Amino acid sequence: MSGAQLLLRRLLEQAGGVPQSEYVLIKNEGGLDELEDELVMGGVRIAVRRVNTEIGLRHVLWKAQGAPLVVLLSKELTERITQAPDLLRRAKNHRVHALSATDVLEAVLGVRVVGPATANMERLALEHLGELTTLVAQRTVPTVLDSRLLMELLVDVCVGEEVRKQSAAELLAKWVTLPAPPKWDESVITLVAETLPQLFGDEGKLLAWAVGDLSQRPKELVVHGALLTVEEQDIPRAAWGMLWEASTKVPLKDMDRRVLRDVLVRLVEETLDVLGDKAAGLLESADGIGKQVLTPKQMQTSSVLPLAFENKCWQLAEDAANGKGILAEHLERLLAHRGARHRGADLEVLTAIARLSRYVQEPVRPGGSVLERVQRYQQNGAFADLALALLQRGLAKTAQFHAQAKQLADRVREVRDEENRRFAEMLAQGYEAALHAEGVVPLHRVWKRMVTPVWDQDPGAKLYVVVLDGCSYPVFIELLQTLAQDSQFALGVKPDETGRVIGLPGLAPLPTVTSHARGAVFLGELPNDPLVAETVFRDQDEARTDKARFQQNGSLVGRQKKLFLKGDLADGGVALMKALGDTAVDVVAAVFNAVDDQIGSANTGAVVRLLPDHIVAFVPSLKAAVEAGRRILVTADHGHSPFVDKERRVGAGKSPRFMGLADGEVAPDGFLEIDVKGLGGEPERRAFAWKCGVYLGSPQVGFHGGCALEEMVVPLVWLERDGLFFDEPLWWYGLGAVPAPAQTKAVLPPWVTPVPTDPVGGTKQKDKQLPLFEPGVRAELLPISAEVLAGLVDDEKRVLVLLWDSGSARAGELAERLGKTPLRLNGLMRKLRLKLFEANLVLFSDEVLPSGEVLYRYQGPDGGGKRT
Repeated sequence: MSGAQLLLRRLLEQAGGVPQSEYVLIKNEGGLDELEDELVMGGVRIAVRRVNTEIGLRHVLWKAQGAPLVVLLSKELTERITQAPDLLRRAKNHRVHALSATDVLEAVLGVRVVGPATANMERLALEHLGELTTLVAQRTVPTVLDSRLLMELLVDVCVGEEVRKQSAAELLAKWVTLPAPPKWDESVITLVAETLPQLFGDEGKLLAWAVGDLSQRPKELVVHGALLTVEEQDIPRAAWGMLWEASTKVPLKDMDRRVLRDVLVRLVEETLDVLGDKAAGLLESADGIGKQVLTPKQMQTSSVLPLAFENKCWQLAEDAANGKGILAEHLERLLAHRGARHRGADLEVLTAIARLSRYVQEPVRPGGSVLERVQRYQQNGAFADLALALLQRGLAKTAQFHAQAKQLADRVREVRDEENRRFAEMLAQGYEAALHAEGVVPLHRVWKRMVTPVWDQDPGAKLYVVVLDGCSYPVFIELLQTLAQDSQFALGVKPDETGRVIGLPGLAPLPTVTSHARGAVFLGELPNDPLVAETVFRDQDEARTDKARFQQNGSLVGRQKKLFLKGDLADGGVALMKALGDTAVDVVAAVFNAVDDQIGSANTGAVVRLLPDHIVAFVPSLKAAVEAGRRILVTADHGHSPFVDKERRVGAGKSPRFMGLADGEVAPDGFLEIDVKGLGGEPERRAFAWKCGVYLGSPQVGFHGGCALEEMVVPLVWLERDGLFFDEPLWWYGLGAVPAPAQTKAVLPPWVTPVPTDPVGGTKQKDKQLPLFEPGVRAELLPISAEVLAGLVDDEKRVLVLLWDSGSARAGELAERLGKTPLRLNGLMRKLRLKLFEANLVLFSDEVLPSGEVLYRYQGPDGGGKRT
């Protein structure tokens, strides 16, 4: 039985049954067009006729002669039939019958229908009855078709599924990118406007307003919504655009403007993410309006406007250039801006600028012993040199901020030059005493002070000594950081007895050239041989001299030893690996020339970063040494001072950073005469460069031979499996200068579960149990003093308890637990680390996973720390 027959049967039932000698007048709508001319119901044949005029109706009635008859009237005739009362009087029930939309839908769709919510929905449902039938047939048949489901089905039929299946942001993004607005009639527009608030809540109300004029309003939402992202509460009405007036009318009038603004800002931010680069034109329009109606200060607080991002970048760069320290919070705010994702190179420069701006704010500490000056460089100056290198790399990728960066870099070098000058003056007052100062390890004493104590404790210990030719302390910081963050095979430095991770105070002898400094390493004494030019030594004397000196080392008498130089590594390190695995060899030493080869180049226009896996056989040899059970000692024969510019050339010379002085000759600018007392080559007057980047002769990537801290202070560390990289200074993370702690100690977690001390019956069990599910409440169980705990915010307490419970957690997991974005979580962790450091506490470490996500670990007694 067809749907039309079902409809007619229902109508006849509502009219009181099958007509006998009467006729039934029915309004012809809602799917009755498919009725045949005759219907059998209850054994009675009923004729079905369609008429459009009164004369036609009278003719049909005359022909029926009282037989059962159903007459379907057109819409026009139904309205005029009241003018023929005689026809109505003789009709069944004296009226024209009609089905409701609900009846029609139930009959056609075959499910119970809860009536459409509006007359517009009824009209559209009847107009699209066939499409609705097809759509319902393709889905799981519902028990009841309510008004909401019917509305969604009608939207699918009238405008497509994207309205229902896409998010509010995706829908708005689609509308603003359409070349022309869709041509919907008024009833469809009304339907969509009624549906959107039910699908998307408050965001749907904004979309419902936009549907009223799809040619203009969607763009109005995005453009003025971008302006409303500024943090200023009181902004001109012009920034609202059409939305100011619209907020007083349906569908937005029931939303407070503050709520409306919050909803709009959230919608616009998500829409811009969907649009990506396609949003450029809209944001440009927003910038144009913002220039006219907002102040520059207001514009800078926006998180999406390109002009705000640009202005903030330049403002930070100018502030840094003018001597103002840039806090980490300012940079994090910039990183959170939507424009940051397209300005990676500029942000790399600004990050380095911010760090250096904080470095120059550090108080000057002119005094101190040789040890204190060396350690001060290791913990501050070397990181400033690294930040300068990072700045140069960033500037190579962008044309922005070069003037500001140069101005700041010059100020940083002034600070560093002052440190170097005072250090050089201390050397000039007594070189031999300074080189052998208490606490300092000169390279020729490495074997006696570093290696011999190991053999005193374990005579059978096997060693692997690595010498990185020309590797300055800043370069080694980067190498170590990469090694320590290798998730598969991490190598680093263990914290000392005070909990700090810092290199040992190694010092290269003067002059800091390879022939002299490396000779001191392998001979175990300061060599008295004549100084040899770098190129000559590298090409002719290296293999002969270094190996001979290594065999003469008095600390290695009776020990089996092998030394591998650059030529010995030409096989890719195969022979080196074999030696490391040979238990008969007590000491394996290797020299890696990658850094020295790089700085010896004249390619000053290139900015190159050296990674551990760029050094042939370096990383494989470290892994082989660990697997063979060898202890690994890493050092360098000397550091280097990077090239700055050609204006720092002070004359000609065979060696770039030291020179002989004739009688009466005065050292050039940036050089200082130091009497090395015959401990550095032939006795003669010599001047050594202390100023950063000053050189004699031809330019090259890096220079050495002088007495600057970056040349004399060399890396000296024991590498161990799962070790850490060096502690960064406080200004590296964003804080200002604070007094160095007298002693920093690692804190152990409470391995014994605390015993409850509440009195029996003092608190309801339910009240005692509920706080256990909130990590922040249990922060008092951590081994932290009440004073330190009081200085932590709730989120910081929760993080510590979560790490204490689990032992480790990824940034994404912690962010999810705290309801924060990963970016804000990383900022929280940096601040927490600094707060704990100020209180002499080390509670967690971090490492970067291969996916790029940060993994945080609770710091226990063995570097792990999962509570049991």
